[in-house]
Amino acid sequence: MAECEQWQWQKSGTAWRGVGVYHITLTVPSREPLFGTLVIPDGDASNARIERTTLRNAVVDELYVMCRHYPAIRILQFCLMPDHLHAVIHVTRMMDTSIRSVIRGYWQGVKKLGRAYTLSVAREFNSETTNEGYPFPIFTERPFIRPLSRRGQLHTMIRYIQMNPQRLATKRLKPGYFRVQKDIVIGDRKYDGVGNVALLMSEGFDTVHVHHELVDEAYQGRPQQLRDYMNSRVLEARKGMVMVSPFISPQEMSLEKQQFIW
Repeated sequence: MAECEQWQWQKSGTAWRGVGVYHITLTVPSREPLFGTLVIPDGDASNARIERTTLRNAVVDELYVMCRHYPAIRILQFCLMPDHLHAVIHVTRMMDTSIRSVIRGYWQGVKKLGRAYTLSVAREFNSETTNEGYPFPIFTERPFIRPLSRRGQLHTMIRYIQMNPQRLATKRLKPGYFRVQKDIVIGDRKYDGVGNVALLMSEGFDTVHVHHELVDEAYQGRPQQLRDYMNSRVLEARKGMVMVSPFISPQEMSLEKQQFIW
């Protein structure tokens, strides 16, 4: 790989300009649903989608304008929610400017779009109250920018972005899953907890055990046994079995390869 194509994250004089993958989040300051409305067909969170506004389409188009200005940038995944934007951006070669400057330029472009959009709405309804356009920038001035440099982060982040509408729908349909529930009765005791309490009422439970032998094999380049065991647990879960202490991210495994039983 040529020197200019190597990962340059935080290397002296090249931080934020080198080859890499970045997770970007921009949020509407007021949290107003400027970009659309969450739709949950038949109350099924798995089919949730965002019904777009005209402004939403323009904000997405501006992403591709940004890519035309900076050919080194590719958008791997994005999701525009009613009040925020997630995007995963791949910088394919060293740039003359930083990713921060690129996103700042996008922010400014969206600001102009917001003003033009509200002016057009004002003209349509003969309103004089919005002649100056949208009263503040569409997005906050300080976007969240994080490099994805660890193994598995890219896949996890793309999946997270893809599932954003479904996650929001679940929060709307089942708000109790996301706040502390008091006095959950299990046997003759009471507990406080967070999550899907209905899982406690399941008729079938199975404990997931990942022994250190499987982890060691995977670290040494022989992951098949660990993969087979993980797949067997997933298949049981799909049949309705509730898994106790399920798998966690490989990044949370100890580098010293100590024994884990989850």
